[in-house]
This record gives sequence, C-alpha cells and structure tokens, in this order.
Amino acid sequence: DQYSKLYKLGERGSGYKTRTGQVQDYHELHSQCLKEGVLFEDPEFPCDVWSAWGPTGQRKVQWLRPKEICAKPQFFVEGASRFDVLQGELGNCWMVASIACLTLKKELFSRVVPEQSFEENYAGIFHFVIWKDNRWLDVVVDDRLPCRPDGKLYFIRSRHDDEFWSALLEKAYAKLQGSYGALT
Repeated sequence: DQYSKLYKLGERGSGYKTRTGQVQDYHELHSQCLKEGVLFEDPEFPCDVWSAWGPTGQRKVQWLRPKEICAKPQFFVEGASRFDVLQGELGNCWMVASIACLTLKKELFSRVVPEQSFEENYAGIFHFVIWKDNRWLDVVVDDRLPCRPDGKLYFIRSRHDDEFWSALLEKAYAKLQGSYGALT
C-alpha cells in the first residue's frame, strides 16, 4: 500500500526531481564512496549561504563535518532522548518539538532514523526516512553542517557536543524544503 512504499529522491512517484537527474539511492552512494575512498558531498543540497539561510541569507557560514567539530563524533550518545534536542538560531521550535516527540515512539523513531555510525563504514553520508506529501521519502545527506565562525552549529544541536543524529535529521528536512531558512 502507499503507506509502506519508500521512495528515493528523484525516483518516479517521489514528488521530487533531483538537480542531477539521478535517483539518490543511499546504499549505492554509500558503496560508491567507500569503493572510491571519498567522503560524500551532496550535489542536491550544496554547502552554500542559500542552503543555510535561503534567499535572505546574509550571515557567513562554514560547513564542517562532525569530525571537524569534535574529536570523536557519535550518531547517538546513550540512545536518543527528547532532552537531547536543542534549538539553534532558527525560529523553528516546532521542529525541535517534533524531533523530541519522535524519540518517544521507538518504532517510528527507528524507521525515521535508521541506525548509522561515524565509525563503521563511515563515508560522510547519512539518510533519514521522512513522511512528506503523503509518502515516505528516503532522504540522503552529507554530514557537512552549517556552523558559525567559531565552529559551533548554527541550528539544531544535541545537549551532548559529540552527538549528531538530530542535526543531521534537521538537515534532511531542510534539504526537502530547499534551505534551513525555510524551516522557520
């Protein structure tokens, strides 16, 4: 049925066309990065001022991978908790509340946030399953995150400085909206 089908971005029926015209298949992209020994850079959501702030973006932004932000990044620290999710500089408390509530429904959380790692087979690529426009979408992102000049995350972050699942989930949703600025 339509509620169990999982669409990849760019796939017919997904409701999204990719800039490159290619379907974004997490498993294929991940394998390709490992084979080539490179870290993934998402051509569909470039690391630029527009992706961070949208059309009004005036602030400087640097895009850093978690391994550039802290010594030993982790996807989860002691599991996921609603208390982990902290709002950044956007007026998107609705997003923070939604992500926090998601942690209370373990079965749904495990569907939306698949088990991933910064250690085992790390290739700078992550994916999340998001319900949007009446369908499930598998959204691929690279792990470059928008940071202030001091290296701190601009947007959603965890109360643990080395935990990144919530920041990466927010990035996946920002990608679907066109920018982080569109999340306000």
